[in-house]
Amino acid sequence: MSTEGRLLRIEGIVEQLVKVALRADERMIELAEAQANSEAKIAALADAQIKTEVAMASLTEKMRELADGQASLSEKMKELADAQAHTDQRLDALIDIVREERNGKREE
Repeated sequence: MSTEGRLLRIEGIVEQLVKVALRADERMIELAEAQANSEAKIAALADAQIKTEVAMASLTEKMRELADGQASLSEKMKELADAQAHTDQRLDALIDIVREERNGKREE
């Protein structure tokens, strides 16, 4: 092969190497952009996770307050039921007194 042929061959190889290097650079740019995009998405996910944890803490506190309110309501309902039973007993006693007076059985 002549010197000129070798030079042409070397020039062709250099051109191919330049093209490969350019494609590698383009691919590296694409990968860097994809990495930046992934990092932005991960940051958004981290922010969403923090907000979710804060919301869950608040929800947990509200659930605790609700449970406390339910317990208080249950106690008040028990007190009301006891008072109702006492009122029923007193009303029954009053009804008995009125019946006795109507029937003339009450002594004075």
